[in-house]
Amino acid sequence: QKSGWFTNTTTFTDDQHWHNNRKIMKIAEAFKEKRLVLYGEKRDDDRPVVLSKEDVEYLRKKKEKSHQRLMRDIHRHSTTLTGAKGAPLQRVVIPFTRRLVKDLPTEKEATSQRDSRLRSPPPNPKPKKEPKAQQPKLSSADKLRQKIKEEKAIKTLSESEVWWKQQLAQIEKLPTPERKAEHLGRIRRNTKRMEDPWLRTETSLYQVHLDVSRWIYDSESGEPRVQAQYCVNILRIATEIDSIGVASDAAKAFLGSLLETIGLSDLNILKPSPSPVKPSEPAKKLTFEPIRFAHRDRSKPPLYPFLRLPSHSIEFQLEHYGVYMDRSMDGQADARVSFVPDAWQRNVLDRLDKRESVLVVAPTSAGKTFISYYAMEQVLRESDDGVLVYVAPTKPLVNQIVAEISARFEKALKSGTVWAAHTRDWRVHEPQKCQILVTVPEMLAIMLLSPVLAAKWVPRLRWIVLDEIHTIGQQEGGAVWEQLILFAPCPIIGLSATIGNPEEFSQWLGSVQEQHGFKYSLIQHKHRYSHLRKFTYTMSQKSIEFKGLSSEPPTDVRSIYLHPMSVLLSGTRVIPEDLALESGDCLTLFQAMLKVADQSSEKRDQLAELDPQKFFARSRGRLLNQRDVLDYEAKLKSLLADWSKEPEAYDKILRPIGEALSQGHEEVEAMPDRDGRYRNFIHVVHDLHRRNNLPAIFFNYDRHDCEVMARLLLGELKTAEKKWKESSPQWQNKLTKWEDWVAASKLRERASERAKKAKPLGDEIMMENKSWEESFDPNDPLPEFSFAGPWNSYSKAEMEEDLDDLQWAGVQPWAMRALKVGIAVHHAGMNRKYRTLIESLFRVGFIRVVIATGTLALGINMPVKTSVFVGDSVYLTALTYRQCAGRAGRRGMDLLGNVVFYGIPMERIHRIITSKVPPLTGNMPLTTTLSLRLCNLLHGSQQAPTAVNAINGVLRLPQLSLSSNIGRDEVLHHLRFSIDYLRRSNLLGVRGEPLIMFPLVAHLYHTEPSNLALVALLQGGVLHRICVSIDTNPIDTKRSLVAVLSHLFARRMLPRLYSGEGALERLRPPKSPSRIILRPLSPDAYRTLSEHNNQILETFRGYARSYATRYLSESPDNMLPLSKETLSFTKDQDATFMLALRGKTVKAGSTSSFVANSGVTESSLTTVEDLVRTARSGLHLDKNAIPGLDDILNPGGRVNGYILDFFTHGQAKVLVEANGIRRSDIWFLLQEFSLALATLQTGLEHYMKATAADSNLESELSDSQSNEEDEGRSPNEGDTLEPGTTSIFPTKPSGITDGDWKVYRAIVLTKREFDEKFKTMWA
Repeated sequence: QKSGWFTNTTTFTDDQHWHNNRKIMKIAEAFKEKRLVLYGEKRDDDRPVVLSKEDVEYLRKKKEKSHQRLMRDIHRHSTTLTGAKGAPLQRVVIPFTRRLVKDLPTEKEATSQRDSRLRSPPPNPKPKKEPKAQQPKLSSADKLRQKIKEEKAIKTLSESEVWWKQQLAQIEKLPTPERKAEHLGRIRRNTKRMEDPWLRTETSLYQVHLDVSRWIYDSESGEPRVQAQYCVNILRIATEIDSIGVASDAAKAFLGSLLETIGLSDLNILKPSPSPVKPSEPAKKLTFEPIRFAHRDRSKPPLYPFLRLPSHSIEFQLEHYGVYMDRSMDGQADARVSFVPDAWQRNVLDRLDKRESVLVVAPTSAGKTFISYYAMEQVLRESDDGVLVYVAPTKPLVNQIVAEISARFEKALKSGTVWAAHTRDWRVHEPQKCQILVTVPEMLAIMLLSPVLAAKWVPRLRWIVLDEIHTIGQQEGGAVWEQLILFAPCPIIGLSATIGNPEEFSQWLGSVQEQHGFKYSLIQHKHRYSHLRKFTYTMSQKSIEFKGLSSEPPTDVRSIYLHPMSVLLSGTRVIPEDLALESGDCLTLFQAMLKVADQSSEKRDQLAELDPQKFFARSRGRLLNQRDVLDYEAKLKSLLADWSKEPEAYDKILRPIGEALSQGHEEVEAMPDRDGRYRNFIHVVHDLHRRNNLPAIFFNYDRHDCEVMARLLLGELKTAEKKWKESSPQWQNKLTKWEDWVAASKLRERASERAKKAKPLGDEIMMENKSWEESFDPNDPLPEFSFAGPWNSYSKAEMEEDLDDLQWAGVQPWAMRALKVGIAVHHAGMNRKYRTLIESLFRVGFIRVVIATGTLALGINMPVKTSVFVGDSVYLTALTYRQCAGRAGRRGMDLLGNVVFYGIPMERIHRIITSKVPPLTGNMPLTTTLSLRLCNLLHGSQQAPTAVNAINGVLRLPQLSLSSNIGRDEVLHHLRFSIDYLRRSNLLGVRGEPLIMFPLVAHLYHTEPSNLALVALLQGGVLHRICVSIDTNPIDTKRSLVAVLSHLFARRMLPRLYSGEGALERLRPPKSPSRIILRPLSPDAYRTLSEHNNQILETFRGYARSYATRYLSESPDNMLPLSKETLSFTKDQDATFMLALRGKTVKAGSTSSFVANSGVTESSLTTVEDLVRTARSGLHLDKNAIPGLDDILNPGGRVNGYILDFFTHGQAKVLVEANGIRRSDIWFLLQEFSLALATLQTGLEHYMKATAADSNLESELSDSQSNEEDEGRSPNEGDTLEPGTTSIFPTKPSGITDGDWKVYRAIVLTKREFDEKFKTMWA
């Protein structure tokens, strides 16, 4: 009977976890604030009484140890993170404030207080004369402190001077300038010593002295290349000494004379002090005798004519000094931060201080990182319960942010923690009892729409940080980001480096924030701190043996420089705004344009204004800086853009310029093949190593390719090492000595014991120096055949411990061998512990070669010297290129980043570089499921003010979605008909309260419309008719159930390769148990879903008709439905024929008049897609917002039956071979289906508890069976119960029909069997 098909209409109470029956809390407690509990929190009162005290204590200790291990890993991760200057992060200890958010001033009060502070006092008619400022009188104690401080400074200076003179004496004994420079380099790397500005100045001066000495005795001293090299070093060090500011007059005289000699006398640096030296103070001399490089009498010919710039000073700076130019953009000191912020960064600080929402769009390495941590510190300092939520798009980024917060902040709270992390399957600390919550967008959306949290937790929110906010444009998951913005009850901070349409996106974002009552600003900064220099590589057609890292790379495999403007050869006339030029690129572009300008006097005149010596004349007396170059670059590009508009511009202008800037490009292969890419890969990495361009990330979007390349590198290194060992007499000799030492180990032990006994008591036993044999291991990789960094920050003992952990985690042996030689693979399919470890080892400098997919593109703190794109891919787009390339250039460590294209055709490289980032296109966020969840929020929170304000703010928006022009009236109509549909489907009550089937729909929100189809199948009796034989034929019943659920929650289409006749037999591996193709829906299920789809179509057809009639009856319908072209619309009232036609016009309603001309009417539209596609002008319908079932009923191809196949045989390997599922995707796909089964089971338990006679049945699920990394149901649940029953329902409750009970038992049995096979795969 249909009354038994889950049709109870009891009101639902949202107070339990989505995937199990743990209580969130009793609703009454939420408003009394006894204890806020989020989904999945551990509660003592949920423990089953059957546990003994010993069991409870054992489980408590087990949980505590698990937490300790987790915190140890987080701490270790945090110690590898560094700040902008490459230094370890310093933890800030924040005191307990004794203030709560409710005690803080409101926004209006805070604004009024700020205004009153800024408002100037009223004018005084008789201003009093300001008294002269008097120096405050120091007390005796203050005088003593000042005296001690001065004496300490003098003592430090004296100690440094003595130490430096000792070191200088040792250096002077060395025979050559090269040996002296090597010794000096070790001294200058001593960071503790270099904290003394005097010592830093003296060592820099001596470095200049050595450079001049080496230049004089260089055999190629007159070559322009050599001249440029030494001049750059001298100018760089002179600038550094000037910035330190403690150089003596003797030092200034020495450097000033040298700068004058090489041709830089007009620079306004290192000028002598204006105040004369006091007679009592002897003039300070240099601590060394500098080399003589010029005559005292300047009228004489130069002592060394080659000591000069290789070109004019302006051209020299552009060509050679650009990397070292000052990059600050109006930087000024600011007490709020520990660095010197640029103007745009100070603007951000000002906005945050005023609690305004901001969208910050700035390239990677520009300096965005500090923003979120500044806001975090604000929240921690202003109160003890205010909350900042940091939303990251991926779980790896969540892990990193957690580690960085742990390293930055410390605060002792009476209850709760400074931070917590919460993802769908991982949780650390209690999310509702922290001040900084790091999460993913899906979890924050759940929390914002939770009735239990709406009254007490949501009002505590102070900031929401949306990192990588451009993720809103993704097709999957983008709608959740829009929902966060729409329902955020506090100001937001949006951060991104890649938004294609920032102004358009900002306009929508600003309208949302202003509707919520928050001021908003867009802050853009378009320039990277470090430039990206681009290269490609040639490839050898034959195999070349790799002989070790000290050998020279083969000449057939070499780098080719890519000038940014060489893209002109591709025919483009629009240069992307972010295609930046270095200063040297600007100079070569000017020279190439100069050759073209020779053909036209007009062009010569135009270009004459951009001659570097003329353009930069205003900067005479100072060094050029980055702002000067940016101005010059803009003028060059503007002139080139004007030239490109001329007729035949490509042939006469653009192509000649592009050819002049593309030397060597013809050597790059037009269509590089995969074998050639593999064959030459070791030589590319070798060349990068020789050029000191490691560490590097090698991006390839094929996971299999990543692993293959890592194995190839490992194999080449091991093969070369083995050959060297076999042919090297030195190695054989060393190995023989070590073997002899090992053989004599027992004799040494006996001798050591006798020595100990022979020593009288009390005598000290002198420890022998350790010999090299003790630390020698012949199996360790040799440095000559390893890319690994030094062992100074990572010991061998730590490595062995980590490798043991990885072995237990199931990491493949080749990956652990590769790790030893500094090579790693990073993609989503690799083990989580392995990925976290290599991220840490990469930051400390041990791992220097990482081969990755796009997993490292989004914000992960793994900056490198070089980003390499290995091979072409459809996933290598304008967006991913900029994200991955942005990893290069470590701020504070590298002045320049490198981007390498390897194995990619030149034409494709040009397209990648010139392509623009696509504009953000949002989704329709107001779905049917969201409408249901909003009703639940209002009802469950008892109309909490935060809930009411959030919903009212959304409904008042002039434009709801980023991607469409849906207005306020249309939103209200859509909401009205969504509620109508939900009422018809028994999901909402008369007063808008959610009914008992709510959890099945709401908790599977991300699967819409499959969640609504599931309810239709339950209420239509389809699942009952499948499960009726669960006792007589359980195997077929469970498989039939999995088949239906696969159509809903695991719909994955097979490639066209499987669609041909006989293709299945040809592609299926021999003896494979997989059916591969999922069988179609049964006629019963198809009929039920078709009827439900017709109901959906009729409901939303009524919505469209109603809105068109009410709001669009007088507006013209003049847009063509396919091309969207608007036609002109005129009315000729006097034409008799036109009046007659209008009198007989049939109103088309919501259908386009142009479509109606072909006989199509509203009633003839049979799919949601047709309804959307044929809508008239002014009616904005979104297919994703209407829960049509067309894709389920008619998938348009063969559906992959991988879930049913796995349920049948439980073999992951077969899914790869037969079903074509990538190995790294299997775990995620199976986990998703397992969570869907858990949600379905929990939803049915909600229903039965409400329907059964005993409505107060509580969960007996043990919290002790769940740890902080697993919030799912216990996989062993039901082992001691009857088949198909659980500890919650060991027998059929009263009031539950047999049909409903059988469906529940079938779901339990199916989930249990699926999870057993799933666990076997990953255990």
